[in-house]
Amino acid sequence: MAEIKQKIRIATVQVGNVLANVEKNLNKHYEYIEKAIADGADVVVFPELSITGYSLKDAVYDVALTIDDRRFDRLKELSKKVSILIGAVELNERFEIYNSALWFEDGRLLTRHRKVYLPTYGLFEEKRYFSAGNRFRAFDSKLGRFGLLICEDMWHPTSGIILAQDGASVIFVMSAGIARGIGGDDKPQNIRIWETLNVALAVSTTSFIVFVNRVGVEDGLMFWGGSEVIDPHGDRITKTEYFQEGYHLAEIDLLKLKHARINTTLLSDEKLNVLIEEFDRIEKQRREY
Repeated sequence: MAEIKQKIRIATVQVGNVLANVEKNLNKHYEYIEKAIADGADVVVFPELSITGYSLKDAVYDVALTIDDRRFDRLKELSKKVSILIGAVELNERFEIYNSALWFEDGRLLTRHRKVYLPTYGLFEEKRYFSAGNRFRAFDSKLGRFGLLICEDMWHPTSGIILAQDGASVIFVMSAGIARGIGGDDKPQNIRIWETLNVALAVSTTSFIVFVNRVGVEDGLMFWGGSEVIDPHGDRITKTEYFQEGYHLAEIDLLKLKHARINTTLLSDEKLNVLIEEFDRIEKQRREY
């Protein structure tokens, strides 16, 4: 593997989608990817289900793509100039359908993450249409060792902890966050909660968090944007506007990660054996009920 870069330039793109129109959404992706290449970005990141839209329901069967689908060919070609993270509906060889994050790099699909936690409550009904992923794994890019989460995955703190313990220095969070609730600071309650979670995960794992959320309206649902990049101390490096399509270029310095992890040894102090034993005990108790 090539020497890891100390500074990484990340283009975050919070787009709206044309629901269930893969071709139109891909064309918008190409425009932003070309912009990111022109700006000298190392990686460009899009939201959850960025090439399909979110409120798909039975249309998931029409937009599901296998990982070798020819419609990914141009993304693979562009990934020779910049690493690319998109959201897609993935169809596997057993005809199971996943809400997936796909990372393209150096002309190929380098890795993927299948959403583990599928919200099925209130406005959400993902378990009706998607199979659940079953792992959180960090991966090696030419830029560093990273982790991927999709929306609800982030609301379970253990997800990010696993990735950080697996060596991830940057955790990319792709979301299709819906504005809900009434907040006390002129923004919906769940926006405030999301932003708190992002900072908390950055600090508790001493990692960079790259959160990219979509915008637009689908089936009466409003997506709030507000994408942000947060450093391991919990400070925001960039913040994109709410409710507007937006593009930001952020530079992260991995030297800051080194300083954070030396000064705050949360990861190295973690007692994994205690966690394993206690989770095993709780899981056994639940099986007995």
